[in-house]
Amino acid sequence: MTPASPVRASSEAPVRRPALPVAVVAVACAVAYLLWLRFGGSDARVRDVVSESVFLPLNAALVLLFALAARRADIRAPMQRALLLLAAASATVVAGNLVTLASVVRSGSVAAGSLADLCFLAGYPLTLAAYLSIPVGSRRVDRWKLLCDAGMVLSGAGVALWYFVLRPMALAAASPWAIALALLYPLSDLALLVGITTIVLRRPLDDHRGAIAWLGVSSALAVVADLVFNLIAITGGRRSLFVTDLLYLATYLSLMVSAELFLRSPSTDGSTREHRRLSRVASLLPFVAAGAAYALLCAIALRTWVTPLSGLALGAVAVSVFLGARQLLSFRQSAARLAEAAVRASEARFRSLVQHSSDLIFVIDANGAIQFASSSASRLMGYEADALAGLDLVALAHPDDADAASSFVTVAASLPGVSPPAEWRMRGADDAVVQVEAIASNRLADEAVRGIVVNARDVTERKALLDQLAHQAFHDPLTGLANRALFYDRVSHALDLSQREGRTVTVLFLDLDGFKQINDTMGHGEGDHLLRMVANRLRACARATDTVARLGGDEFAVLVEDTAVARSTERLIDRIREQMAFPFTVAGRDVRISASVGSASALGGEVDEILRHADVAMYAAKRAEKGSHRAYEKT
Repeated sequence: MTPASPVRASSEAPVRRPALPVAVVAVACAVAYLLWLRFGGSDARVRDVVSESVFLPLNAALVLLFALAARRADIRAPMQRALLLLAAASATVVAGNLVTLASVVRSGSVAAGSLADLCFLAGYPLTLAAYLSIPVGSRRVDRWKLLCDAGMVLSGAGVALWYFVLRPMALAAASPWAIALALLYPLSDLALLVGITTIVLRRPLDDHRGAIAWLGVSSALAVVADLVFNLIAITGGRRSLFVTDLLYLATYLSLMVSAELFLRSPSTDGSTREHRRLSRVASLLPFVAAGAAYALLCAIALRTWVTPLSGLALGAVAVSVFLGARQLLSFRQSAARLAEAAVRASEARFRSLVQHSSDLIFVIDANGAIQFASSSASRLMGYEADALAGLDLVALAHPDDADAASSFVTVAASLPGVSPPAEWRMRGADDAVVQVEAIASNRLADEAVRGIVVNARDVTERKALLDQLAHQAFHDPLTGLANRALFYDRVSHALDLSQREGRTVTVLFLDLDGFKQINDTMGHGEGDHLLRMVANRLRACARATDTVARLGGDEFAVLVEDTAVARSTERLIDRIREQMAFPFTVAGRDVRISASVGSASALGGEVDEILRHADVAMYAAKRAEKGSHRAYEKT
């Protein structure tokens, strides 16, 4: 019975497979039998008994192999049904072998149309049902092509059947039953051959295409074997002749190889390359059938070439051959033109994409020389694309970023595939600077490119926005001074450095005296204007190595990283006092404001500690006198 799910659960017990491939044992037995038949067997009855004794275990092994393959846990339900039907078909052949063996042992021969023939013929519909159960892809476009191919195979084989079977039997005045029986075997084989060929051409969904191909080989061999058998039977020969048994053994061995592949090969989605190979082989079958029919026609016509019909037949064959050759050449030319048209369409599409791309696209050689530049170079850099050919890509980089551009080209030329992205600045024709993010694909080994494809994107605005966001994250938006986060980081770094180099770090905290009154009476706008003026004066007092910050409100701070110079802190505080002594113009009036300063110094230590000490000193200065300075001293 077919399971309900497409694939049986993997929790089932694994199928026990024969340790030694059955096909190997079968080949050995077949070779031994053929050698005995060729050089040893003489008595006809003994040959028939030995022959059936050899074919019987071969077909029984097929039943076993197909049944075991159907029990695999990874077999789809349609394929499992096909394998079970193949096992049933092999079982009918086993039954036919048993009937034949019993008849030969009892009476020495087998009558035509006996129970054995019914058993053998019963296997054909089962096999055809198995072929129809194999899951295939849906390809409706090729339906008429498949019908034409099947018609060619049937017509070509029908000519051979008529000449080798039907015509001799009609001339011999054979009975209609004998003629029908003689035709049933090759016609049934032919139906199976067309069916399996159609399966291969329509691409099986399971990855058992090798096994399915061997099914096709067995069907082709069966057609030839039955034709030879009928020809020998018509001429009075015996079934156990060497040639017929050789062909039948080859048929059964092909089936056994197929069963072994079904049993042992993995079941996956398969490869397109294997399908193309099998499709090419299967697509030759209609032409082989047509060629065989023409060859037979020529052979018959040459026997009586002086008759008008023979000459007409030979002429028709010659015209058909030349017509087929011309059609083949036309097909090849059409395929070449279609390929060229596809290439031109692809090139036009690529050219359109490149020309309308907002990115810069370069093709450079291994040394960085530009071989191709897209038209976007004119818009982004002010250069005409043709004018860039032959220039060095590194030479277009900003002098400060030339090393980064050179390293990018070196890495792109040395690494296959896509190289890591890099950023640098490029100079335009008017000395405008363009920030680009570039990525390269090494296509030096590609015959169609023979270069390194560089895709450079203009990220100038993005870079400026990121710089602006970074500046806003660490700077006070009102005054442009460092904010508390940046000041904290600078103090931490300065303390780490001072501990290693033995240099004292000093932090100044400043609080404006009387700012609240000015802010409340003149308004917040004028208060902000006053804060900006204070920030400018503090910035003018500090050195380039110092960090001036606004911590919030009217509180400012200064980091003096190098206080090894004598009285450097005192001189800075004096400059701040001098600048704060000058009046500030606020709302058209001169106002005076002072700053209370607290300082703390340390040689290494914790950031929070030195900041707390400076804050304590600042509040001590405010309590003592406005505009005064106090240094923190440990008690």
